[in-house]
Amino acid sequence: MARRKEIKELYYIRAIAAMGILIIHATGGFAVHSEYGSKAMYLGIFLNQFFRFGSPIFMMVSGLVLFYNYRSIDEFDIGRFYKKKVKFILLPYTIWSTVYFLYTSYINRLPISGERLIGYGRGLLLGENFSHLYFIFLIFQFYIILPLLIKYLAKPMEEKPFRVFTFFLIFQGAILIYGYYFKNPHATGIVSIFNRYYWKTLFSWSFYFMTGGLIGMHYHRFVDFVETNIKGIFIGYVISTIFYIGQVYYNVWSHGGRDYYGKFGSIRPHTMIYALFTMPILIWITRKMVGKYDGLKDFGTYSFGVYFSHPLILEEIKRQLMGNFPNHIGYSRLSSLILICGLGLGITFIFVLLIGTLESRWLFIGKVPKYVPRSRRKEEYV
Repeated sequence: MARRKEIKELYYIRAIAAMGILIIHATGGFAVHSEYGSKAMYLGIFLNQFFRFGSPIFMMVSGLVLFYNYRSIDEFDIGRFYKKKVKFILLPYTIWSTVYFLYTSYINRLPISGERLIGYGRGLLLGENFSHLYFIFLIFQFYIILPLLIKYLAKPMEEKPFRVFTFFLIFQGAILIYGYYFKNPHATGIVSIFNRYYWKTLFSWSFYFMTGGLIGMHYHRFVDFVETNIKGIFIGYVISTIFYIGQVYYNVWSHGGRDYYGKFGSIRPHTMIYALFTMPILIWITRKMVGKYDGLKDFGTYSFGVYFSHPLILEEIKRQLMGNFPNHIGYSRLSSLILICGLGLGITFIFVLLIGTLESRWLFIGKVPKYVPRSRRKEEYV
C-alpha cells in the first residue's frame, strides 16, 4: 500500500485535546470542592466543561487516522496491525496500569494482598486501575472489530457517508439519552450489567469513531467544506458551547450547589453536538498552525505519554502543595487553580520529553520519534 500524505495538523489537534483532558482532571476538584460562589468555582466549572471535547476528539482522530490509511480490506495487514498495537499500546498500558496500582496502594497505605492482586487483574482487563485508563479498554474494542468495519462499512462510508453518519448519530444518541435520562439504577440481570459498563463500550463511542472515519475517508473534501462554510460552523460552535456550558451553570444556580455535578461528565448526549462542532473548528485552526509552534507540535507528538502520565503528576502536585501549604493553597483559591494547571502542564510535558530521549521510550509512551531538543535540531541542519 502506498503511504498516504501525512496530515500534519493532527499533531496540533492531539496536543489541544491532550491539554484539554489534563485541564479537566486538574480542575475537577476546583469545580466540585471550591467554596460556593467563589471565582475558583466559576473558572473551575468553565474550564472543566469547556475542555470536555478532549476524549471525543481523540476518538475521532483515532477513527480518522485508521480510515484515512485503510480504505479497503486489501490495504489492511491484520497481523502487522495487531502486532504494533500490542507492542506500542497494550504493553505501555500494562506498565502504566501496574504503576497506578502500586501508586494507589502506596498513597492509601493498602497492603498488596491476594485479593488486591485479583482486583489488579480485573482492573487491567477493564481499564480500572486508574480512572483514565478506561480509554485503552475502549479503543481496543474498536481495534478488534476494525477488520469487520473496513470490510463491510468502507464502501458505504465512501459512497453514502451521510447515511452512515446518521445511523451512528441515532445509534449512539439513543444509548446516551437512555443512560442520561432513563437508566434504572435498580435494574437487574443483563440490563444492570449494561447500565454499569455502557459508558466505556464501543456502543457509547461509535459515533465519534465512525465520524472520524468518515472525515478520514473524505478528508480533503471535508477540509474544503470547512474552509468554505467556516462562518456558519463557527456560529454553530458558539451556540453549542453556550448551551453545553450554560446547562451546567444553570443546574448549579438552580440547585444552589453542585450536588448533581456528576451528571455533567463527558459521557452525556449533549457532548455529541458539542464535539461535532468542535472538530471542524480545530481542523480549521490547526491547519493555520502547521510549520509553527514547535512546542505545541511536540506536545501532540508525545500526547500518548501525556495521557498516561498526567494523572499521576497531578495527584502528586495536589498532594504535595495542598498537604504542605494548606493555608496558602486550596480548592477555593483562584491562584491555586492557575498554579496547579500550569504546573501540571509544564511538569507533565517535561517528564514526557525526558522519557522521549530514551531508547526504551516505546515501553512507556508508545511508538514516537526520539526527542531531540530544538537547539540541537537546528545544529543538525547547519
